[in-house]
Amino acid sequence: MSKKITVLGATGNIGTALVHQLLGQGHQVTAVARPSARLDALQQAGASTKAGDAHDAAFLTEAFRGADAAFLMIPPNAAGPDVLAHMQQIGEATAQAVRASGLPAAVHLSSIGADLPAGTGPVVGLYHQEARLNSIDGLAVAHLRPAYFMENLLANIGLIQHLGLLGSGIRPDLRFPMVATRDIAARAAELLSGTIEKGAVEYLLGPRDYSMQEAGAAIAGAIGRPELPYVQFSYEDAKAGMVQAGLSKNMASLYDEMTRNMNEEKVMTTAPRDVRSTTPTTIEAFAEQVFAPAFRGATAGAANA
Repeated sequence: MSKKITVLGATGNIGTALVHQLLGQGHQVTAVARPSARLDALQQAGASTKAGDAHDAAFLTEAFRGADAAFLMIPPNAAGPDVLAHMQQIGEATAQAVRASGLPAAVHLSSIGADLPAGTGPVVGLYHQEARLNSIDGLAVAHLRPAYFMENLLANIGLIQHLGLLGSGIRPDLRFPMVATRDIAARAAELLSGTIEKGAVEYLLGPRDYSMQEAGAAIAGAIGRPELPYVQFSYEDAKAGMVQAGLSKNMASLYDEMTRNMNEEKVMTTAPRDVRSTTPTTIEAFAEQVFAPAFRGATAGAANA
C-alpha cells in the first residue's frame, strides 16, 4: 500500500538512500532538508521537496501535515559551539511539529547508547529525544539504535593522504559493532512501509563486532596500501585533530568523553545481537564499495587542485 512519507535529513547518507528506497516501493515521499543541489536531485528523482530549517517548528509542521508516517532525525552540527543545546532546540521543534500536525507514526534515528542518560557524548541528546517522542499522545514511534557508522571511518582519508596511517583515540583491539548507513536506510524503509509499534526499539549492529585494527586492515587492503598501520592517538591529540578538521571544541570534547568510555567498555560496545539486529554489510564490502571510491576521488581531487 502506498503511503505519504516525510523524510527529515533527506540529503544525508541515510536520508538519500531512504528516499530512493521509498520511491522505489511506490510511496509518495516528501524530502526535507536545507536547500542544496542534493535536495534538487531528489526532486528530479520523483520526491516532493521542502527546503528549510529544522529549528523552525512551523516549517516542520507543514512538512508533516497529511503524512502517514515520517523519518525523524536531528541533523548534526559538529561545528556548533553547544552541540547538546542544538540537539535540544531541534528535538523540541520536531516534537512540537509532530503534535501540531497530528503525525500518526514515525521512525526515529537514535543511536546505540541512547538508553543511557550520561557518558555517551552527543548521544545524550538522543536519550532526551527518545523520551520527548515517547511522550506524544497518538504517535506510534519506533527508535532505531544503530551502532558506530562505518562511514565514520571516512575521516581517515586525510590521515592516509598526509600521514600515511589510520588512527583515532579508540583502542586498536577494542571490538564493537559497526554498521553501514545503507543498512540503516533499508531497515527504516521496512518499518515505514509497515505498521509501526509505539515505543519499539531496534538495534542495528552490522554483521559482527570489529576492532579498529580489523577495520583499518580492510580499508588498507581495499585501497592497495596493505602496509598502512592503525595508530591509537592520545586523547589530547585526538581532540586537537578533530578541532583541526573543523569540529568545534565542544563537539570534540563530547567525542572525547564517548571515546574514553568506549575504551573502558562502559558504553556503546555491546547491545542485544540477534538475527534482527545483525545487518548484512561487512567491513570488507564497505571498504571496497564506499571507502575506496571516496579515497580515490579525494586523491584525484587533491592532485588536480
